[in-house]
Amino acid sequence: MFNGITIRLAVLIPAILFWQMNNFRASAAVTSDSLSANCRRTPAFMYLVFSLLAGHMMISMAILVVPAVAPLVARDFGIDPSLIGYQSSFVSAGLLTSLLFMGNMGRRFGACRTNQLGLGLSSSGMLLMLFPYALLLISGSYMMGIGYGLMAPTASTLLMRFSSAERRNFVFSFQQTGVPLGGMLAALLAPIIAVLLGWRWAVIFSALLLFCVLLLMQRGRKYWDDDRNSAAPAISSNPFSNFIMVWRNRHMRLIALMGGLFCWGQVVVASYTVVAAVTLFHMSLVVAGILLTVVQLGNVVGRIIVGLLADRIGSSTRVLIWSAGMMIVTSVASLWMDPSWPMVWLCVLFALYGITTGTWGGLMLADIGRLAPPGYVGAAISGALVFVNSGKFLGPIVFANVYAVTKNYQIAFASLAVPAVMALYCLLQTEKMSIDKPPL
Repeated sequence: MFNGITIRLAVLIPAILFWQMNNFRASAAVTSDSLSANCRRTPAFMYLVFSLLAGHMMISMAILVVPAVAPLVARDFGIDPSLIGYQSSFVSAGLLTSLLFMGNMGRRFGACRTNQLGLGLSSSGMLLMLFPYALLLISGSYMMGIGYGLMAPTASTLLMRFSSAERRNFVFSFQQTGVPLGGMLAALLAPIIAVLLGWRWAVIFSALLLFCVLLLMQRGRKYWDDDRNSAAPAISSNPFSNFIMVWRNRHMRLIALMGGLFCWGQVVVASYTVVAAVTLFHMSLVVAGILLTVVQLGNVVGRIIVGLLADRIGSSTRVLIWSAGMMIVTSVASLWMDPSWPMVWLCVLFALYGITTGTWGGLMLADIGRLAPPGYVGAAISGALVFVNSGKFLGPIVFANVYAVTKNYQIAFASLAVPAVMALYCLLQTEKMSIDKPPL
């Protein structure tokens, strides 16, 4: 029953979002004379948005395939399932490398071509993980992270060029729904494929999907990359320049720190839901995948709601303050998790985890893009994502060590209240500065 419901939702949600995007497509294409001219000679704005959405769906699915089948992977590699979070940390390490050293590639080769390169690297990294060697599992994860690091800054650059200011929070949040939608695909499909054919076939399937999106984006490449600068250096001479640019601007620094703290919670919940469900709640791998699907479904719904709400009230900071408060309450409630809980209660708890830990992405990217100097949107977002992915790197390691010390998943999940409190502090400081105004 749960599989039927979640599959229908996975189909219906994109259809509903498509209808909502159609309602303001015209306004997104006519914000200025230059933008209107640009949009007239490019493929439809909707094609751009859905190409970027597909890219984020497939890369998110790729990153979550291994956590979604973690018990089987851990068995093949001879490690404890609780250590699978380190695989996510190797992805984050590659992502940090990409953000530090490759932030200028979008300016040199164009945002679309660099996005395609990210898809290709991620697909290749997945194929490396097929071989039964721990070193290749680490190398493949690291390569996936490098590819992933090229995608968010370039996607944000394209959206800043072609979206209207009055709808930007929603456009960014909509595009970022690709992250949880990809997570839903991983949670639904990876366990089934793994049980029927083996976990490596789930990895191969995901790698092929990444390559298909790479081909999909080729249609608009020459139009979307008409602003590339062949004289710009591809590799940053100062790898910390983008990071320093964000750090020196207190507004962007607080927003980026907030993103890193929310991401801490997001990657932990995505990485450990299946492991906890199998170990603590004694679920089968397929049923545990359904619980992970619930997390991702909450993530999708939450992103759309916060994007619309932030545009409506003119303050993304205020919306994220509410999310941080809910994350604190949800984390503390985890102390009472018990194997005797009904499935409905677990679904409610983990849906709240999805809503509270995963709704920040679009709002953060839109704010950084708004605050970035002209022509440096991609660089600023690369710098901000260094903060974000520091949280993604540290989160699973901290969680794994909390569990190693306590042998208690309830306490380990409750520890997510710590980054939530810190994120709330950053947001309250941002609110005091009154920087979160409606986009002009």
